[in-house]
Amino acid sequence: MIRLVSFATLIAVVVVLFLGIGGLYFEPSPGSFLSDDDPELMAFSRVAREFGDTGTVMVVLNSSGLSLEKLKEVTQKIDGLDWVNAVASVFDAVKLGKLNLLTLQIPRTEYVSQSDGKLVLDMDILDDPFYRDLIISSDGDYYGILITVASGNEFKSGSNILSLKATLKELGIKEYRLIGESVANSTTFRSIMDLTFVYPPFIFLAIFTVYIVKFRRISLALLTLVPPAGAAVLVVGIMGLINTQINSLTVMIPSFIVIIGSAYGMHFLSRFQENCATQENPIRRTIHEERVPILFSALTTMAGFSSYILLDMRAFRDMGMLVCVGIFSSAVFTLSILPGLVSPQRCAKVSLTSAPVQIPPRIRKTLLWVVVVMCAASPVLIMTIPMSIDQYAFFKENSEIRQNAEKMKEAFGWLTNYTLMITPEGGGKLAITGEQASQLVDFQKELEALEDISKVLSPVDISRQTNIPLPLLIRALDNTGVLGSATSLMISQRALRVNLFSPASDSLTAEKLKSSVRELIAKYPLLNEKFDFTLAGTTLIWKSVNSSVVSNQIQSLVISFGLILLLLFTIFKSVKSTLIATIPIALTTLFNFIFMALFRISLSISTALISGMLMGLVIDYAIHFTIWLRRFDDPERAYHQTATAIFTNGLSLIAGFSVLLLTPLLLYVDVAKLMVSGLAVGMIFTLVLLPEIAARRWKQNNRHSSG
Repeated sequence: MIRLVSFATLIAVVVVLFLGIGGLYFEPSPGSFLSDDDPELMAFSRVAREFGDTGTVMVVLNSSGLSLEKLKEVTQKIDGLDWVNAVASVFDAVKLGKLNLLTLQIPRTEYVSQSDGKLVLDMDILDDPFYRDLIISSDGDYYGILITVASGNEFKSGSNILSLKATLKELGIKEYRLIGESVANSTTFRSIMDLTFVYPPFIFLAIFTVYIVKFRRISLALLTLVPPAGAAVLVVGIMGLINTQINSLTVMIPSFIVIIGSAYGMHFLSRFQENCATQENPIRRTIHEERVPILFSALTTMAGFSSYILLDMRAFRDMGMLVCVGIFSSAVFTLSILPGLVSPQRCAKVSLTSAPVQIPPRIRKTLLWVVVVMCAASPVLIMTIPMSIDQYAFFKENSEIRQNAEKMKEAFGWLTNYTLMITPEGGGKLAITGEQASQLVDFQKELEALEDISKVLSPVDISRQTNIPLPLLIRALDNTGVLGSATSLMISQRALRVNLFSPASDSLTAEKLKSSVRELIAKYPLLNEKFDFTLAGTTLIWKSVNSSVVSNQIQSLVISFGLILLLLFTIFKSVKSTLIATIPIALTTLFNFIFMALFRISLSISTALISGMLMGLVIDYAIHFTIWLRRFDDPERAYHQTATAIFTNGLSLIAGFSVLLLTPLLLYVDVAKLMVSGLAVGMIFTLVLLPEIAARRWKQNNRHSSG
């Protein structure tokens, strides 16, 4: 009957996977971490609705050896892609003359002309501030093709960039650099796909290797991984059924379930090994002994993740809910599936687990001093943790996208761009007076002087160049196609667009820039009273993500710790035992922030998860030790009973998370660093501090009872 239940459960899990697999979809953009009413997302959407584009992609080409004919062919091909709103290149660059007041026409002379059957570029373009460092570098060594992404295509970064690369390859362009939010999202998308399909087998293999060393049997090592693998498959099916976004956070759910859930099978089979030598019915005895530690370990680990369900970031809520489902399923599968797969007949072939090594007193004393010193230094260290998010910093320094970003900054002087949209208050068609135009000119001068701005582009620049009054110029631009596809970078019927280009791409700079722009707007009451200003950009969305991460980190820590305390008190029915059991997780959490400071790891989307995860995982060690301590009332026996299993559990978790060190995305490497170091210190704290504290209490109690 037990075997029938095991196989029926596994079949049901596979059915859920096949039912849900079609509903999975991938979303690499930062917007997936925010609610729809987030102010930065709403600002981004308002600009998209008005101008029809959402973000830019820059193609950087070396001008040496690239003919203008080939460049024109490339530009035209790119313009034909279905996700492209507009393309700006040297073929859109024009010299503007004086305005004809009767026809409202502006004479224009193109910078690219034809001479003797060949295209020729007028190098006076390098003196034109409107185009310099936008579509051609100031030294003329690089051409830029500025692509604006059509509204509605911002969430198709993977396919967009693949089609762009395919187009460049088809045209024989081998050397080029791509920069922009869509490019970063596309690279992130590839990493998400790798974490979904490539890395899980390696994680499985790493954990499997640890368990082979422990059990010395392939069959038992494989059985250990059956419950978490089944739980991960079940959760993937559920993710598809409820149409969960697979983003840079939720992609880690199956891996987390396999890594964390493997511990329950290991504890079950370790106890099964012990009982095989001493019990008539080792399976029933193992279920009886391990159901409480396994279930409560699962509940406390779930407590570490469940706090994310209460947060206001969708990706965190999805992560919290689904990992909790996976962990609980893994624990239940351990107690329901494994009994049907192990066989008492194997008992004779199973060797008993060797006794754990005792930690020398000198090492324990040294560790205690290290803890004291690090705790004393922690306030200073924690203050140095970087608090800024930069999507380009998510990638390793030698990665292609980081190298492209450096070249873009070097050649054109900027890396990210913002849109400052100016619309009439209350809506309606855009119209400005002479006095308002004068203030706009002064306003732009102050924008150009801001520290984090390298270039400003707006109709004010054309007004300066042509000496056409801005009110007349706005009417002319609105009624003519004098700037071609670049018109959408300037103006629409209802809005004027100021493009701000910045060499920085981090969220702190974005926040500082937004504050500076607000202060400037306040200095011009005539503009402030008559117009609405909307500043938008993907870097500002990352700023919003960063702010949410910091607030959510504090909230989740408090909730996780509170839930774990409540569960521990439910288990132990003693305030003192509960507080003692939390010592390892409190120290591990503190050391997690110390490691962030030492490794120079920012508090970002993924690292915000770590503290809650470590709490839920490290407390498992304390639960197993404390439960056996209460059963034996002898710290030494409890240590001998649990130390090997705790050590193996820690090694398996460390092995699983270590695989993430090989990923191309630095944010997953940071997760691996913090999880590996945190699990190591958590395991050491449990094996050293808890037995030491328990031994001292036990000696005191014996003295009191003998006295």
